[in-house]
Amino acid sequence: MARYELIPHDGAGQPCGRPVFVTAASPGEAVTIGAGTLRRVTARDRTHAELYAVYRHRRVRGRRLVGAFLPDGPGDGPGGGLAGVREPRRPLPAPPSLRAEAELPAYPDI
Repeated sequence: MARYELIPHDGAGQPCGRPVFVTAASPGEAVTIGAGTLRRVTARDRTHAELYAVYRHRRVRGRRLVGAFLPDGPGDGPGGGLAGVREPRRPLPAPPSLRAEAELPAYPDI
């Protein structure tokens, strides 16, 4: 388990709000754990986060940027996250028929 720092950023890329420290196994898990706290902090400070920057804290080397995540919370519409942005796909065509027909040979009337 590593210690991560999550910092919300506004649309201009400037940090807004206070950082949140989380202990997690991966940066994605850190965002999942700390997203609720980040939403409460930005709502209390009346700021809007467009991006979450995730830093990993190390004892010797300090902090290091490991990822940036888009906030996607419950109640966000298609414009809030990446889901629902693409247009729907067309249905696949019907499979070809396995039925085969051949013309009967012409026999003279007997």
